[in-house]
Amino acid sequence: MRNHRGKPHRFGIRFKFAVLIGALVVALMVVDALWNIHLQQQQAENEACEKAEVLADQMRAVWDFIDINQNIVNRNEDGTFRTKTLVCVVAAKSVSMLFTNQTDYTIRFTSQTPRQAANAADEFEKRAFEAFAADPSLEAYYGVETDEAGQRVFRYLEPLYVTETCLECHGDPKGELDQYGYEKEGMRVGDIGGAMSIIEPMDIYAQGMRTSVFQQVFMVLLVLVLASVGIYAAMSRLVLGPLAGLGKAAKQIGKGDFAYRLSLDERHPDEITEFARDFDKMARRLERLCTDLESEVQSQTDKLSALNDLLLYQKAELKNALDRLSEETAYKNDFFAIMSHELRTPLTSILAFARILRASSTLDAKTQDAVDEIEANATLLLNMVNNILTISKAEAHRNELVCEPVDFVDLVGFVKSSLEPVAKSKDIALFARTDPDVPLSMADWEKLRRVVENLVDNAIKYTHAGGTVEVRVAFEKGDGAEPAGIDATGVGAEGAPGGAAGGVETGTRAGFVVITVADDGIGIAPEDQAGIFDRYRQAGSPRTAATAARGWGLPWSRNSPSCTGEASP
Repeated sequence: MRNHRGKPHRFGIRFKFAVLIGALVVALMVVDALWNIHLQQQQAENEACEKAEVLADQMRAVWDFIDINQNIVNRNEDGTFRTKTLVCVVAAKSVSMLFTNQTDYTIRFTSQTPRQAANAADEFEKRAFEAFAADPSLEAYYGVETDEAGQRVFRYLEPLYVTETCLECHGDPKGELDQYGYEKEGMRVGDIGGAMSIIEPMDIYAQGMRTSVFQQVFMVLLVLVLASVGIYAAMSRLVLGPLAGLGKAAKQIGKGDFAYRLSLDERHPDEITEFARDFDKMARRLERLCTDLESEVQSQTDKLSALNDLLLYQKAELKNALDRLSEETAYKNDFFAIMSHELRTPLTSILAFARILRASSTLDAKTQDAVDEIEANATLLLNMVNNILTISKAEAHRNELVCEPVDFVDLVGFVKSSLEPVAKSKDIALFARTDPDVPLSMADWEKLRRVVENLVDNAIKYTHAGGTVEVRVAFEKGDGAEPAGIDATGVGAEGAPGGAAGGVETGTRAGFVVITVADDGIGIAPEDQAGIFDRYRQAGSPRTAATAARGWGLPWSRNSPSCTGEASP
């Protein structure tokens, strides 16, 4: 198997599979060896326990034989006691000593209250006495441990219970000397008088256990190796071989060569065969796609070229339309400028003659009212013409400022005198007031007058008869922050047609000059206040002819330059 560079894989799938099988075999061998060792140890302990039980039964038989024949051994023919120092315990100990000396086994008798130091219980035997005391039904106590020499041994203890014949030497009264000169222990029938302790070396089982474990491990290893070789061969033939063929075919397809051949077992199909069939179907579809791709690319290229030509044509048409629109806009602005300029001359004359007539004292009341109406409407019409001229200049970007010192007393006085006839015609009281601390400021007198005049005109227009409109100029000291009620444009938050108040400001070094126009007219609804600076838009419901407006004032004032280079009203 080779990699994408044509070099053999350092760790191919066969190598990985072989390593996996080897690791699995080793793991199974280790598990099997440990399990066999465990089983052999269990079997060795069971055999040792069985041998210990047999030895204990034999020693108990000797004990019982001497115990049953005590009257024969230690009494005269007339029945009198004549000890020959051959009692059950002596006989059992003697036999056990002979057996211990002739074998590798150790048999001894121990007690919790030994009459001789050699019969004292060791640690294992003490644990056995505790176990017998805790469980009277326990017949034996055994286990494997390491002795003082470091050898593994099997320990086995059986309890020895007191019988009637034992009471002669170990019964009551406690402390009295028996026939052998030992103090009696005061035992009763059924008490544990001692225990038979048997020690077996485990080395006799080790060699057999090692041989058995080796044989079993060898057999398991042989079976696993044969099985692994068979599995590896089957895997190479059934899986790795077909995969190698598919890999070779994939490389040919990657180079554009579809003349590959797959070796498929059609007689016994399996998952690999199905996978190879699907791969072949995919390769054939890919071949058809590659064949048709060039023509498809050429077709799409032609379509893209046609779309690009259409886009260029539409771009040219759009440029021509924009050029025509710019020319029409220029014509419109020039038309507005010419018409406004031509209309101002007759309107100015009409307004002048109306003022001359109004100053005459020979007119009757009806004629005087007519003259006032002529003057008011002429003033309104002149303001409309001036607004048209200003808007056309602003849209043509020809709106320039003429900055000069402005006296706000004269400014608001001029506004009042020009709009007072309009206010009187609607029975509206017009007031103008300038605070004494208002300083002279640099501004465009004409444009500032027009802004204030538009605000006052709107206030008069949207105030009912009998109402009041007030223009006030005040000076607010500040630290550079906007004065209350004035936004970034300098127009009050309520400074809009029909609003309760409107204002403009111009900055000085010490603070702001604030012009406020307040009226008690209809006001602006909260939902309409967000759009008061939109061009050609009026707030509220449809207006009547008396209150119709064009929506020019606030948008123009917001976007006009200032003498400081910033936007201001």
